[in-house]
Amino acid sequence: MNFLFPLTIPNLVVLGCATFFLLVQILYYLIVYGKVAFKKHRFRIDLSKQSEYPPLSVIIAVKNDEYNIKNKLVEILEQDYLKYEVIVVNDASTDDTEYILKGLSVVYPHLKVVNIVENVNKFQGQKFPISIGIKSAKYEHLVLTKADCKPNSFEWLKYIATGFNSGKEIVLGYAAVEKRKGLLNKLIQYDHGIRSMNYLSFALSKKPYLGEGYNLAYKKSLFYKAGGFIKHYNLSSGDDDMFINQVTNGKNTSVVLTTPSQIKFDSIRTYKDWMKIKKGNIISQKHFKLSHRLRLKILPLSTILFYLSIVAMFLLSIPWQYAVIALLLKYIFQIIVCYKGFKRLKIKKIHIFAPIFEIYQILLNTILEIRILSIKKSKWR
Repeated sequence: MNFLFPLTIPNLVVLGCATFFLLVQILYYLIVYGKVAFKKHRFRIDLSKQSEYPPLSVIIAVKNDEYNIKNKLVEILEQDYLKYEVIVVNDASTDDTEYILKGLSVVYPHLKVVNIVENVNKFQGQKFPISIGIKSAKYEHLVLTKADCKPNSFEWLKYIATGFNSGKEIVLGYAAVEKRKGLLNKLIQYDHGIRSMNYLSFALSKKPYLGEGYNLAYKKSLFYKAGGFIKHYNLSSGDDDMFINQVTNGKNTSVVLTTPSQIKFDSIRTYKDWMKIKKGNIISQKHFKLSHRLRLKILPLSTILFYLSIVAMFLLSIPWQYAVIALLLKYIFQIIVCYKGFKRLKIKKIHIFAPIFEIYQILLNTILEIRILSIKKSKWR
């Protein structure tokens, strides 16, 4: 095997760049993703202190969700929790949502239904119905989720409530994509898993920057202190990620990751659903704090530059062994960290595809960002 090559300045620069960007990625995998992948998150419920858990208001905004209400709402209504209410805000549904909720409210007295009449919601997305739900809540501690979500256990609320210990105002939970057959679902699971590992890892490092409305809790007083969603009411997305980005910090936020605290959701079934979610996420990120936006670019940018360096190594006729070693090191660390992290997040048999899915994800995100930048703001509001 011949490892010798001319020590010209271009060769040394390219080799140095490849080494540097490889190290950036490996350190990112270990230091950032490692918080989820390798750190133990043992979280026990003290049953003797159930009376000390704060009363909770669970808020769900629905629109034409009769299927989810029939099949999933009961899992939330029958939580093993001492004192809580479930507020379902029906945003002018045209199916049987209103009648199903009316029937359930007879069986479950802690279910409170708020019906919004047609054309009252002048804003896109769920900000208005969620705001109505928060206004209707009688308790200080709020838990937000969605109609298509199903908790992993009947102790879900207990685990989320423990996140409010030590004066925390925000609790970040985790929601997994429902597993289905097919390549598309695997891509969606990978994409959502990487996004989740990123924001949960930074939150565990006391540098939180977003939360997801599938499994999220915060105090009512914090919502009003921040002015609610008023700063981004003109955008259809952002009732979770942009709001949390606005109010979160290392001192007021906790993370609950144990299996009983997790939720599964199945609203992303088609490619169109996925693109809608991804576009919303990209648009929301444009309104994040600058430091957070820069942080989100570290891994994808270093990955792109790493692969460009590998291509340059071949173009400059640097022995192929160097490129192979660099790629193997990257893939070994990437797959190991993804395996451990995805296992914690209940994502199975996806880690082995991480190197391939990563390339597709970066290309897709880049194309979406360019498209969003090329259209007028009014088009994506």
